[in-house]
Amino acid sequence: MQQQIFLFIAFYTVQIMNFLISEPDEIRRLRRNSIENASHYSVLDKDQYDATSTSIDPNNLVDCQGGGRKSSSSSSSSRGWRNRPYRGVSTCTGAACLNQDVIASCKLIGVILVIIAIIFFYHWWKHQSIQSNEIYMPITSIENLSNELFHEIFDYLDGSEIYQAFSNLNYRFQQFLNYSSFPLKIRINSSSYKSYMNTYQQILFNNKHRIISLHLFLPLQSNEFFSSYSIDSSFNCLESLLLFKIPPSILLSLLINLTCLPRLFSLTIDTQRTLDDLTEVYRLIFLLPKLKYMKCSARRTVVYMSLPIAKKEQLTNIEYLVINHSCTFNQVSTIISYTPELYHLNLMKSYDNYFNNEILLPMDLFRLTYLSIKMCDIMLDELELFIAETGCNLKVLRIITHSHERDYLDADQWQELIEDYLPDLEEFYLQYHEKVDPEAAMSDTLPSDNFRSLFWIERQWLMDVEMNSLKIVCSIGSYRKRWYDMNSSIEISKSTRLTVWNVPDVDYRGLLKLTIGEILTITQIYHLEIFQRNICSNELIELIDKLSALDSLKIYSLGLLESIFADFYEHELDLVANKNNISKVYFVKMDDIEEVYFLIRLCPRMTYLKINLIDNVDYEIFLKDLLMKINNDCNQYLRSLCLYIPTANNDMINKLQDMINREKLLHYFTIKLEFDNIYLQWK
Repeated sequence: MQQQIFLFIAFYTVQIMNFLISEPDEIRRLRRNSIENASHYSVLDKDQYDATSTSIDPNNLVDCQGGGRKSSSSSSSSRGWRNRPYRGVSTCTGAACLNQDVIASCKLIGVILVIIAIIFFYHWWKHQSIQSNEIYMPITSIENLSNELFHEIFDYLDGSEIYQAFSNLNYRFQQFLNYSSFPLKIRINSSSYKSYMNTYQQILFNNKHRIISLHLFLPLQSNEFFSSYSIDSSFNCLESLLLFKIPPSILLSLLINLTCLPRLFSLTIDTQRTLDDLTEVYRLIFLLPKLKYMKCSARRTVVYMSLPIAKKEQLTNIEYLVINHSCTFNQVSTIISYTPELYHLNLMKSYDNYFNNEILLPMDLFRLTYLSIKMCDIMLDELELFIAETGCNLKVLRIITHSHERDYLDADQWQELIEDYLPDLEEFYLQYHEKVDPEAAMSDTLPSDNFRSLFWIERQWLMDVEMNSLKIVCSIGSYRKRWYDMNSSIEISKSTRLTVWNVPDVDYRGLLKLTIGEILTITQIYHLEIFQRNICSNELIELIDKLSALDSLKIYSLGLLESIFADFYEHELDLVANKNNISKVYFVKMDDIEEVYFLIRLCPRMTYLKINLIDNVDYEIFLKDLLMKINNDCNQYLRSLCLYIPTANNDMINKLQDMINREKLLHYFTIKLEFDNIYLQWK
């Protein structure tokens, strides 16, 4: 019981501290910048969408512009099933006036309390199970915890923060910090440098031999720091070094000194925009005898480098290489000539040798199992030559390309390349970007069968397409289950999905036709997902009309036209409804039941309908109205309904079942609850 109370108090201590103490702005900004720098690329424009996110934030979705749309508030305010209260937002600011040292110390101690509690509880449980017959005296004071336990805790923390929080606590901790041998991980950035200067002096002068990791983010204080401290052979345990935006003169002299470090296994350098020529940087890096991991970053558009091909005595032990700057095909071949032990290669941008027709063939890389190129602007033939000449045995291949040619979408060439040179490939991911040229686009063409042969189906490497106005992104990768997979078996060869983030400008209606035409030259589309907010109903009709093979439709929200405009599209609506074969529909955000009625009319062969009801809705009245509409229309296809309701429970199931029986809406039906989904099926 005492241990559980201790765990409870420690947990809520750190929760209260995090609530009261806001993170300093500079630290927050640095963290945000580091995250953005790590994400070198997103599927779509970064200022609009997050490509790595699977969830959609409605506030980031594009609103459909154009007149003549029905106002959802006016059309539904009188409905009995809809009652949406105002939801206010309140904010709370932290104790910004607290001293930065106090803030850091309090937050650190709070984190330590949590870690202590977790480890302490684990050891208590372990002793209880092993020594059940012995008398166990619980430890209730932090003073009584062993040094070994603090070793475990401090392994998760920054060394400077440890000293800042514990060095002046009492004599026991002073002795422990100054004379113990536990390794230190030090991170120094611009915002904390002046505040913690004394702490850094104490650590760097007295504990160099204990530092295993040193990360320096000092773009403004580099000269001051390196005039006081030099990284030399006294850092004999240093294993990982990160240098951010160090001035070129200091960086080169520092790299020369690093050759004396016997345990430097990992080196990360980010020059930002300080260097145009990386020749000397790479030359000095390749002199480091123990290096296993190396990442070199630069933000220059064009980086110059003139290294010679490596000789036998210049070969390194580097196994993991990240080239985070643009380079030509020949430059890549030159760099990897120094790394015969390489098994992981990550390139940010590789492009053709525009000014040099002579291609340098890379050396053998038999151990290479991972290759990723985030912006691949070389021809597919050159990439194939690279793979063939290295003799690599890739298990993972990831390519993102903005090539102006469609050779990267040649499924037959990819199949031949993989079968001939990559028989052990386990993960394949290809992303191709294209911007539609209205003058060259083809609006009428037969759909392609790209990436739908038995070779791709057996490996479940299938194509998805995304559309953002005139931008098209085609992705080939491992198939993942989707919303419609749970209730039906699908034909994997007909799984190609188009995700629409934003349709082309409504003022140029022909652009939508041209964009869809370009997509169909690449592949046939069987599933459509629309995440544009309030897509106009006439645009939805046009999309479905052009995509004649659709089986499923997922739509975020819908904007209906006013009746005066809707009458104009009545004939077109009937034509599209009569010829499409959409059987599954998912409506994410409903504002008015009339929108559901419109989708049922647009997709008359629908057999399964899922609707998210996340606002305050009278579910009984809503379901009653919907079932009455289905019965009155004599709909012979729709026989399965799913309502996503976050507050769904068994009482709600019973009420809905009683209502259906009382109103005699269905005769043979089943209704069940699975998580937050209510499933209703009938005959």
